[in-house]
Formats: sequence, C-alpha cells, structure tokens
Amino acid sequence: MAIPLVALGDLQAGDDLRLVAIASSGPRDLQLAPATGPAQIILPDLGTANVIVSMDDPKDDDKGPGTYTYPTDGVFKPGVFDIQQFVVGYDEKNMIFKFTFNGPVPNPWGSPNNLAVQTLDVYVDRDPGAGTGNRMLLPGRNVALEKGNGWGVAVWAEGWTPGIYVPDSQGVPQKQSAELEVIVDSAANIVTLRVPRSVFGDRFDPKKVGYVGVVFSQEGFPAAGVWRVRDVEAQAAQWKLGGAPSDTNHTRILDVAWPADARPTQFDFLSHYPASKVTNMDKLGPDDFAKIPLLRAKAEAGPTLACLSV
Repeated sequence: MAIPLVALGDLQAGDDLRLVAIASSGPRDLQLAPATGPAQIILPDLGTANVIVSMDDPKDDDKGPGTYTYPTDGVFKPGVFDIQQFVVGYDEKNMIFKFTFNGPVPNPWGSPNNLAVQTLDVYVDRDPGAGTGNRMLLPGRNVALEKGNGWGVAVWAEGWTPGIYVPDSQGVPQKQSAELEVIVDSAANIVTLRVPRSVFGDRFDPKKVGYVGVVFSQEGFPAAGVWRVRDVEAQAAQWKLGGAPSDTNHTRILDVAWPADARPTQFDFLSHYPASKVTNMDKLGPDDFAKIPLLRAKAEAGPTLACLSV
C-alpha cells in the first residue's frame, strides 16, 4: 500500500507521524503491528536547497585535539560523534545545516526532538575578517574563532534546550524567538537543522559568510557555567570523556566539520593554545583557548540544486 503525502494534510519536514497496521476479519481486528503502540515516522526534508558548502569530514577524527576517548557507558556507540559529511544550504525561507554521522543518532533518553546523545553547534560569521561579533563560542565550549572573525548567529541543537542565539551589545548570547527545527533521520544517521533566514538580517548573503560546525557530547548535568556539554577528564568514566590534558582550558569539542586535506588539521588547531590552570574561565580571553578557522563557500563554485535529506 502507498499513501500520497498530500492525503495526510499540509505536512512539513520534521513532522511526527504515528501509524499502526491492522489486520481485520469483518468487524474483528485480528492483529496490530506494532503490537505495543503506533510506529513513529519523522518526515525528512524532501525538498531541494541551494548548496553552498558540502564537505566530507575525515573518519575516526572524533577525538577532539587527537587524544579524547568516549565515555565507557554502552549508550555511546562507536562513531556517534564522528561527522561524515557537513552541508550548508538555503532556500527561500531557511538556512539549512546537515550533519551526517558515521555512527548512529540514537534517542535513549527520550528527547522530544529525537536528538539525545549528540549536541551540535553551528556558528555563522556574517562579516568574516571585520572583527565583529563574538570570538568565544557558547559557554563551556572552551574554543574561540580566529582573530578578526566573530559569530553573529549561533545555532545550538540538542534534545531539550535547542535554540538560536545572537550576541547583544555586551556580547552576551541572547536566545531568539525564531524557532529552530531539528529533523533527525535515524535510519540514515542524519540531523538536519532548519533556521529561519530572518534571524540573519535583511542583507545576509549566505555565499559570502563563514561557518563553523562542531559536535559535543550532550550533558544533562553540566559543570557550573557550562551550557550542557560533557566534561573531558584525564580518564574516561561512565559519563565522562577521557584523554584530557592537565590544564583547565582544553576544549570540550569532539569533532569539527573540517576537510581532511586542509591545513592546519583539526588536531592541530584544537591542541594549539596556552595551557592554563585557571578555574574561572571568565578571567580568560579568546586567545587563551584553541582557535577554530571558518569554512567558506568556494567563490568559483555557484550554488547547485541538491536534496539535503532523503
């Protein structure tokens, strides 16, 4: 049997559909499948978008600066933090960011948007090189953008507190009222983020800005001052990442969307910073942390029409 999607109403990407198949004989229902309750289908992004960044990330580089290891609990399956591909695109209404993982995108703790283990951040510098915006990423990331760059919009995708942030005049991230749409395609290990273009401003040109896409381990009980990402300690434990150096200002990033042939490498720039023992991160500035370069659209390659999620 096939049911046209149009028969189900005005569906949008990310809509949650529930269904059950019933075998009947006359007025009697003989069997239901699934027997324990309706099946769930998250409608994927079936439309097309103008793709401006599409890059394959190196396999097995989900080690932060090169030394990090996963927590020991079995919920952290191999590859869950390992980016396979990162895509940036846009349509008439939205900016679209797609993360494809080498491992699964599970929901063991029942988050409302089906994203539980991973935390995904995207940062957009609307004027690269101009020195505007924030250099430091969101609290607890322990990473900055390179000197001269600064993000004007941050997208924070996780299972319970997702949001879109813009820094105020003092540089404090302020959550926007615009809705972030998180679409999880667990069968294909894909997470697609749809952000209204209105939050980027009227003169925003997605082909002329810079992007950063990073992955963390989601943490429901974070350290003080950390926005819900997992700590990295010297030794991995059930709920702690391992492989951290002895300083206090190492990053909590596990993987950065960054081409394999680019120099410096992810391991290079995440491990290059002045080590500190300071416990109050507010006393440190952007140059006291590892610094991430921006991804840029290739000027010579115009946008191409492609399906972001199938």
